[in-house]
Amino acid sequence: MNDSSHIREENLELYALGALPEAEAAAVKAHVAGCGECAAKLAEALGNVAVLALAAEQEKPAASVKEKLFARIAAERGATMAVTQPVGGREAVREEKRPRDRWWNWVLVPATVVLAIFCAELYRENRTLTVEVRDARRVAAEFEKERLHVMGLVNALSARDTETIRLASTKDGIPGSDAVVRYNKRLGKVLYTAELPALPPEKVYQMWLVPTNGAPISAGTFTAVGPKRAEPWEAEVPANSEPKAFAVTVEPAGGMPKPTGKIILLGGG
Repeated sequence: MNDSSHIREENLELYALGALPEAEAAAVKAHVAGCGECAAKLAEALGNVAVLALAAEQEKPAASVKEKLFARIAAERGATMAVTQPVGGREAVREEKRPRDRWWNWVLVPATVVLAIFCAELYRENRTLTVEVRDARRVAAEFEKERLHVMGLVNALSARDTETIRLASTKDGIPGSDAVVRYNKRLGKVLYTAELPALPPEKVYQMWLVPTNGAPISAGTFTAVGPKRAEPWEAEVPANSEPKAFAVTVEPAGGMPKPTGKIILLGGG
């Protein structure tokens, strides 16, 4: 039965299945109470048996089985309870017999610790994966937003009905400065680049669409930049606004609802 100083694995599996003779089962029980290695192997065998039991189709036992089980429990409990008997006017007390060592503690405690560590690791990995998925979704949303933005610029710039208007310096402007406006009346989209010198922090340049009828419409503010700007400034104006001209003025930081400064760039529509 023994392999050197340990129980053979096949005997541990038979014990877990309840298939060992009573004498050999008692020997296994006594051995694992003091052998951690065999106790661990027995725990694994018991776990395998439990999995098989869960996987098997359950059947309702006969009523006689329940009666026999309760009768056996009552008999074993009566055998271990303390019994008092009078002896010469005095009572002799037989103490309840309890095993000194709970052998199953050697099995359940290591198994419980391993299960707790496994659950903690699963929880940590789940939290990590949740954060990674959330970050990936955020990045994907940002890429999609940028893609749509670039596609809108490309469509506006390449559309057949997009006009190109060049703005030149006025007498009140800065010699050598200029701007280029691309305007799509159908989309109400204004895209422009400009080459202008830097302004004080409290001032900004402001682009205006001057319609054939009505007050000038703001097309946004911008700061000085050279001709190598990677992409144009852009603004939305009411669709189908008919431009008489586009103009640039110098305004207070933040821009104004209507022009207050002198026109420094001007181009006809």
